[in-house]
Order: sequence, then structure tokens, then C-alpha cells
Amino acid sequence: MIYLSICIPTYQRIEITRNTIASIYADLEEVDMTEFEVIVSDNDAGQSSICFKKEFPYENFHYYQTKCEGFLNSFHVLSYGQGVFLKLHNNYTQLKKGTLKYLINEIKSYIGIKPTMYFTNGLLEFNRKKEYTNFNEYMYDLSYFSSWSTGFGIWKDDFLRIVDNVQVDKMFPQTSLFISCREKNKYVLNDNILFLDQKVPRKGGYNPYKVFGIDYLNILNSLCMDGSLEKRVFDKIKTDLLNGYLASRFFKTVIAKMDKFDSADIKKHLSVYYSDIDYYRMIIYSWFSPIGFIIRKLKNGWLVTRLFSDFL
Repeated sequence: MIYLSICIPTYQRIEITRNTIASIYADLEEVDMTEFEVIVSDNDAGQSSICFKKEFPYENFHYYQTKCEGFLNSFHVLSYGQGVFLKLHNNYTQLKKGTLKYLINEIKSYIGIKPTMYFTNGLLEFNRKKEYTNFNEYMYDLSYFSSWSTGFGIWKDDFLRIVDNVQVDKMFPQTSLFISCREKNKYVLNDNILFLDQKVPRKGGYNPYKVFGIDYLNILNSLCMDGSLEKRVFDKIKTDLLNGYLASRFFKTVIAKMDKFDSADIKKHLSVYYSDIDYYRMIIYSWFSPIGFIIRKLKNGWLVTRLFSDFL
């Protein structure tokens, strides 16, 4: 039985994607190859990732070329998976040693009840697994990380049940699928550190203040409108998003010019859900975001590990 499908949407980034796939097949200790598969969905018209078919000649490695637009590849790659659990996986996210076995065992342990599961990789800073029976309490803790691709996974049964009825947002297909599974009896939030993100130089291509500040919040606001999400939870996520991700992105994009994201009309985009005071508070918070980043990494042991490995 295939328990786990690791589904990687990709567009170019050949070396980065190669490292990610290699990290999966380097983690086979006590793992049965028939219990997982790796799916690569390539929406580059030039099929730049087709080289992986020769580089990873395993029976459980599958390459697909798709013509879908942008982030919709995250939806298409899931549709190719045959596993019991379909895990979306960013092309720059490597597996830590022991992660593959851990994920398969987690799927086996929950296969009877099939709860909604999200993997947040220490981003929530409690570094353990929590279980919930209430969607609002789950969302309160998960916050805006419900937008994170690598954290998302869905049971194949649930995917097949909703696939013909779900309205997939073109920027957040994973979040569209996630909220379609909100009527569960159990929810699992796994904040154990399982992955290592590679540095992607000069990321960009869209305006995060429009995409997150409007589009993502529109998705959550629709849940408020139908009574699925309490206003207190929505307000908390909105605040976390502004003070966390958007402030950090402002520092990287506008101040430090570390990436190529579109920074046009930031104040205008934020005005849909935020006040002028919120906008200026975000700018102030942005200057402190590098300190917060270092503190989080120190808590997770990342900096010590990275310095030690560099030394060796």
C-alpha cells in the first residue's frame, strides 16, 4: 500500500528541486519503498524538470508535465498522487533525517480517523504535536500558516470527495482544499521540526500585500460570513499576518531589497482589511523582524546546527 504521496509542484529551480528529491531518497532507513511515492508536476513549458526521470530511476518516482497556471500546479500535483495521504511539498524543502519514516508512521497511526493534519515545522514555536476537536481552536493556533504549502496535506479520500465541488483559489489552492475539510471530528497540528528549507535567491513574482493582505484574508472572511470561523479567530490571524509575515516581507523586499516581490501600492492593498495605524505599525515591526528571526532559529537549534556544520 502506498501510504504517502510527496507531491512537489515545480517550475525550473532545477538544482534546488534536485536537492529536495535527493533528501527524500537519502532517508530510506527502515522505510519500505512501496509505502511512499514522489510526484513531480512541472508547469514549465520547456519541461526543464524532465531530467529527474533519469536521475531518480525509482519505480515510485513519477514525473508529470502540466500546462496549468502558476500556483494551480499545487492542486494538479495532488491529483496525480495515489497514496492514502497526499502531502504537498515545496520544491525547496528538504527532509531531515528520519522524517520520511516519521511521516509514514503518522499516517498509519491516524488512518482510521483521517483527521485534518498540518505540519508547521517549528514555526509556531511549540515544537510538538497538538490535537484538537474544534476547528476554531485549531485555526487560532495555526494562524496564517494555513497558507503554507509545505505544511499542507490531505487524505486521498477527502480529496476525491471534494474535488468536484471545491472552488480553488488560484493563489491558495491548498488553503481552498484545507477549509473544505473543516467539518472533521479531529484536527492535528504537528509543529515538530521535520524539514530544512533551502535558500531560494531572489524570490518574487507577485505582490504579497495584495495576495495575502486581500486574497488570503478574503478566503478567511468567507468563513466568518458563513459562521465557520469566529471573528476573534479571524482578528487574531489578521494581526499575526500583519505583525509577522507582512512585516518581515516589508523588511526583505522594501528595506533590504533581498527579493523581487512586487511592492506597489502596499498601503492601498492593506487598507481593505487594515487601518492606517496598522500600516505604520507594520513598518515599525519590520525593522525588528530580523531579530525575531534569529531568536526563533536559536530556539529551534537551527543556528547552532548551521554554524557547527559550516565549521566542519
